[in-house]
Amino acid sequence: MTDISPEPAAGGPGDDIPDDLSDLFADPAVRDRLEKEARDAVRGTRAGRADATTGTPRDLPAPLPIPEAGGLVFDDEDDDQEHGAVPAPRTPAEVQRTWKDAFPEGTFDSGVWAHRRKVLLHKLAWHAGHTHVYMWRLTRLSALGVGAGLRDGWHYYSAQEYAEMVDTARRKKMTPDMVAALREERLEYARARRREPMLIGATTGVLTAVAAAVAVAQVYGLLAASPAAMLTLGVLSALGLREHRRRNPDQPLTAAFAVPHGDDDGHLPLTDDMLNRVLRTAKVLKDDQEIILVEPIRAAEINGVEAKFRLPKEVTFSQLMAKKEAIANALDIEERWLDIRKDGSANRVSFWYCTADPFGTPRVSPLMDNSEQTDVWRRGILIGFNRRGLPIYLKLRHVMALLGGMSRTGKGMLLRNLLCGLGLDPRANLRLVAGAKPGEHRGYAPVCSTFFGRRPERLITLLEALLAEAYRREDILEDQARAKFGEKDLPDFPLEILVIDEYKQYANSSKRLPDPSDEEGKRTFKAADRIAELLEELAAFAAALNITVLVVTQDPDANTIPRGFKSNSGARVATRTGGPTQTNAILKEGATGAGLRAHEIPESMPGGAIVDIDGAPGELIRSFFIEDEEFDGAADIIAAGLALRMELGRAPGQFSDPIEDYLLRHTGLSSSGGGPNGSGRPGPLEAGGEWTEEETTILDLMLDAFAKAGDVDRLRTGDLLVLLADLDPDTWSYEALGVEEVPEDQDGHKAAVTAYNRAGGRRLAEEIAAALEGTDRELVTREWTTAPRGRGYLLAEVRTAAGIAPE
Repeated sequence: MTDISPEPAAGGPGDDIPDDLSDLFADPAVRDRLEKEARDAVRGTRAGRADATTGTPRDLPAPLPIPEAGGLVFDDEDDDQEHGAVPAPRTPAEVQRTWKDAFPEGTFDSGVWAHRRKVLLHKLAWHAGHTHVYMWRLTRLSALGVGAGLRDGWHYYSAQEYAEMVDTARRKKMTPDMVAALREERLEYARARRREPMLIGATTGVLTAVAAAVAVAQVYGLLAASPAAMLTLGVLSALGLREHRRRNPDQPLTAAFAVPHGDDDGHLPLTDDMLNRVLRTAKVLKDDQEIILVEPIRAAEINGVEAKFRLPKEVTFSQLMAKKEAIANALDIEERWLDIRKDGSANRVSFWYCTADPFGTPRVSPLMDNSEQTDVWRRGILIGFNRRGLPIYLKLRHVMALLGGMSRTGKGMLLRNLLCGLGLDPRANLRLVAGAKPGEHRGYAPVCSTFFGRRPERLITLLEALLAEAYRREDILEDQARAKFGEKDLPDFPLEILVIDEYKQYANSSKRLPDPSDEEGKRTFKAADRIAELLEELAAFAAALNITVLVVTQDPDANTIPRGFKSNSGARVATRTGGPTQTNAILKEGATGAGLRAHEIPESMPGGAIVDIDGAPGELIRSFFIEDEEFDGAADIIAAGLALRMELGRAPGQFSDPIEDYLLRHTGLSSSGGGPNGSGRPGPLEAGGEWTEEETTILDLMLDAFAKAGDVDRLRTGDLLVLLADLDPDTWSYEALGVEEVPEDQDGHKAAVTAYNRAGGRRLAEEIAAALEGTDRELVTREWTTAPRGRGYLLAEVRTAAGIAPE
């Protein structure tokens, strides 16, 4: 047990500190240790830039020693807590107060002021656009004021209050003398009032002002008379407003000018009043309920706005989420433009939406401009951005992963982001297996510890190698009495990340292999069943051993992904699928009922996906773009990753690799770095470590030609020969086929091409026949009449001839 007494025990740390610290720093070993500890301390901070000297394997803490029996027992501490990723809450005394804390929240928030400016400008523009309405209402009030002024003036001028008294006397049937006396008194008061200087002066002034305004307008125009006219209009409007209030005592004065905005709230800047109105329209709130803002509304990225508010106690967050579609309809936006989340408590909500498609504009991956070392362990791999514009990272530690979706839905671009990110972390051994089209992954070969394609038997051996490594690591953890490996163990136990692309090709493969347990060699087993069995066994326990398997597949169904692997997959990503069944097959059972509808991702959003990962459960994202058609945008990223790995001795072939050693022992072939030429074809190694390239069949070469041609399903023989000549000029060039160089004149050119196609077609047929000798498969040319017309080979038939299951 650790001694926490204030005085060090005898022989403790305090006894070996010298009196003169200069002696301590004079020791080079001590200086190196202090420098290493300083780098470790700053590596996790914001200022700790990940480069070739900071955050690399040589800077990581040494692996924990294996204790002897009965020795120290290591606690299974969480890595995030260990590195301070989740600090303890600070007490009020620890919080540094500044003069800004004396002002209301949001006073110095630029996002808050940006939204307030937007609200103000919108109000000014809206009111300016309704000037004609205000002028009409002002004219009506002025007319009302004219009438009220004339009426009140006449009443005073003619002493109308006595007229009312006379009417009252008549109704009460008073004597004629009393009625006559009231009439006489009225006449006297009226004569007296008409002689009052105030009445004469006011009447004269009003008539003079009106006459002067009319005269000025007649002589100098309306512009010159406008000040007097505006003054007169203002006085008359004030009289009209007073009359309006007399007639409508229960109505506020502002109602005389108020113009309703209508029901279209989708184009208005968000305010608390508008938010309450929207929630009432969506039937979330009743008429007597309202939300309370806990922070000022602020502007966000991508034309977005965010409001944080507290729901009434009678309304739950689940009720709010159930009305999400109605809320989007009230805002006149699409539902995917709206994001509602809990914000720290059950009834506190973060409400975000934007007035334009947040995924409408693609974003280039930041790795294109900043190919620095990534932190796959703590931060994860940058794969895309969510609707709020925030980056999304995928952590591939202590987890099995699944990526699926329909063909041509952005699955390849997501995988491209993943492979580039993995290539930039030397602490991860990337092992890439292609089920189809290995040529499109050839660019990643330099950073792949293992890379091959279309070889079910080799995948089985690779999975067996990973399983053997998993059992070795498990034994070490058992000796150390620990539950899992952490970041401090990466120098000795790096992340082993196996990516199986186009897994469905292996799952549907009908290939059978000899059973090694049968000495007579009569029994066989189905390769697909053995692959599924090994995947399930790895998924059951290997994640905690720094071993991760990522399965990538298209058009999945309930039987494509091994059940045991899927149930142990903690990270799932689904691009657009063909229906609810495929969505549930990738994400989880009941995903569509929980709102994770990958089959509803619009076709207009390439690279769109729903991720169900740590930190982003069930979130809609769009992957970053890395150019793959005009040029290879990943080339510079992979080159940077290779340079970083070579500097640290972590490039393929530079370090002891038990997985590739296992493959070499059992198959005699190595696939480190993609094999001899990086194409994904394994080859034998000579004693000096030099490659001896494996023989390539014509079917492999034809498949590479199709991959080089792009997204095509057929190739004319002449076009195929040109591609073969680029891949293997020693066999398929004009010179190799005995055809002279193409002449410049048109007739000679046509004759040379015809001779080349004839000679190349004959050799192609001969080599295909030789490659398929002893099998029950065949491959012949076909003729098609659809444009472009021609005769040649179909990709599906080439794949079948090569023993690959159809897509």
